Amino acid sequence: MNRREFLAGAGKTACALGMASIMEGCAESRIRTFKAEGGRRPNILWIMMDDGRSDALGCYGKPWARTPHMDRLACEGIRFEAAIVQNPVCVPSRKSMKTGHYSHEVGPIAMGKSPDTAPSYLDAARMQRLNSEPNLLDAWTAAGVKPINVGKIHGFAGSWDSRGDVPSELDVCGRPTPYAKERFAEEQEYLPAEAVYTRTHRWMIGGISPLAPEQTQTWRLGDKAVDVLKELTEKGEPFFLRISFHAPHVACRVPKEYFVDPAAIDLPIPTAEGLMNKPRFEQGPLRTYSGGLDLNRRQIDLARGTYYGMVSLVDAQVGRLINVLEQAGQLDNTIMAVNSDQGFQLGEHGMWKKRVFYEQNVRVPLILRFPPRLPPNKVVDEPVEMVDFLPTLMELWGLDVPGGIRGRSLMPLIEGKVRQWRKACFCEIDHSQSMYEELRQATGRRVMVRTREWKLIFFMDDRVQDKDGALYHLAKDPDEKVNVYRDPKYTDVIKRLEHMAQEWTAGRL
Repeated sequence: MNRREFLAGAGKTACALGMASIMEGCAESRIRTFKAEGGRRPNILWIMMDDGRSDALGCYGKPWARTPHMDRLACEGIRFEAAIVQNPVCVPSRKSMKTGHYSHEVGPIAMGKSPDTAPSYLDAARMQRLNSEPNLLDAWTAAGVKPINVGKIHGFAGSWDSRGDVPSELDVCGRPTPYAKERFAEEQEYLPAEAVYTRTHRWMIGGISPLAPEQTQTWRLGDKAVDVLKELTEKGEPFFLRISFHAPHVACRVPKEYFVDPAAIDLPIPTAEGLMNKPRFEQGPLRTYSGGLDLNRRQIDLARGTYYGMVSLVDAQVGRLINVLEQAGQLDNTIMAVNSDQGFQLGEHGMWKKRVFYEQNVRVPLILRFPPRLPPNKVVDEPVEMVDFLPTLMELWGLDVPGGIRGRSLMPLIEGKVRQWRKACFCEIDHSQSMYEELRQATGRRVMVRTREWKLIFFMDDRVQDKDGALYHLAKDPDEKVNVYRDPKYTDVIKRLEHMAQEWTAGRL
């Protein structure tokens, strides 16, 4: 099959589918009076993706992103144009979100193993103290509503009433799991006939699955979520339910009904020339890790169509959940939230997957819908951090946000009481703690400072002598194509942003 036949076959089907200590905020939680419909507290339904970048939702401006249900929530609520994660990998990002602290304060700062040389930037005593405190989710438990999780948990299991997960038929490299071997007689029943793998680590990043949509892990997780949501709405009591999808994380594959026609996807094709003005760490170790330049056009097309299709499949489940709330008469008495732990590179800047600081990796969808408190169809373009997400839910639900955390409620920004939120947004990862050997050698903590106008990326670690920086003028270069770090006329900008990073690390910003 040539590329034209591939696009014509798969594309036709695609086009046919239209929370002092947190203990003070928990054990002695003071619950403000909240007047909701029927005199009861609102519910919370938190929908979370894994590796979901913001532009995978149509409401963020890409016409080929087919997410009508999540777009509806944005239209009927608040959409944050630039919601920035605090770490570009799953576990550290989610922990930062759930504690209200940054990764260097509570750890981990990467996913992998201990570094060969201990970093000096970590305050071990403070980290131990912060990790001995309850996390933000426990505030709801103290108030009598223990959060429930369906799907992926990623730590803090004790803070959730876990209602389970569903097995996948493939591991991250697209290999059959015990579930697949038990469920299916032949591999062709569940393995894509044509799949795309990265070169170094062999992650499956694309493929059209022979499964029907209802057979996929995403849909089966939707089935479980619908059942739990029906049970909760029938009880007639306030609930906090998170549905944590695995998609669009690797292994990436999607049924043909949800595959997005690559001909409609207008993203740059990665080239070696595009990496020439980038930091050496990107040109070497990160390039090896990601394999973004190892794919031909056909593979890139298949991988991109798969990724956007996986998010569309998640959106179908969101539609099912909205329908349950509507039928129960609880839609407008439910705080609905949509977000992700970080994004995903689709070849931009020669990179695939994550562990970098480009907008595609650090900028995630953040949508909130709750008609009693939130206006419809509002877009907040002021950059915000995901460390502020749970404090915002706390205020919306009627819990006091504790003062000893770095995150804070976004309500003043939403209500127009303030115009500027933070001087900058920050993200960090310590590559010396990576699970991938090519990223561990002679590296350490890499930090991003992002303002409306600028983005600075550099090694901020005394174990690494070369800062190996990148500076992008986002106001003029939103696609981050031109690295001006070495240009002498931007020395003062770099010094100012580096000072912000130092103040942030010290807890003064």
